[in-house]
Amino acid sequence: MNTEKEIHLLELLKTNPSAGQRDMAEAVGLSLGMTNILLKELAARGWMMMRRLTPRKIQYGLTPEGLKELSRRSYRFLKKSIRNVAECRVRLDVLVAQVQKSETNGLNLIGASDLDFLIEYLCHQRGVPFKMSNQGTTGWYWVYGENEPAVPNILDFMEAGPWEKVP
Repeated sequence: MNTEKEIHLLELLKTNPSAGQRDMAEAVGLSLGMTNILLKELAARGWMMMRRLTPRKIQYGLTPEGLKELSRRSYRFLKKSIRNVAECRVRLDVLVAQVQKSETNGLNLIGASDLDFLIEYLCHQRGVPFKMSNQGTTGWYWVYGENEPAVPNILDFMEAGPWEKVP
């Protein structure tokens, strides 16, 4: 069973209970048949109910147990996301520690990055000068934003390993 698709369906049922199967299938990215199977499984688990309004029209609704399951899954997803953010912070701290030990003026982030605020914070914590620009500056340690094709790219630091927290 695809947990992500289940969650997506439960969220759809919560936010748009008037959606039909075709709408749900399109929103979740499944075939109409697979959506039908998933809806029946969710109903069998007691997480949603189906009520036939006409021979061709069915109304779907989330049950209290379905709301609890959605909350449980959302909580687990949030916990996992927080762990990932903490790991991301540790990995970026390793980068900043490398810059701190280098013979450079500081860290120059080239291009846009969704992580710029975190990198800037870590540089501030370690007393490493930080700047963002569209091109590298002589004497600075260069790292490119995750959407830049050049290397070293911030994702190179995120994917490499093993990582340990730097004192």
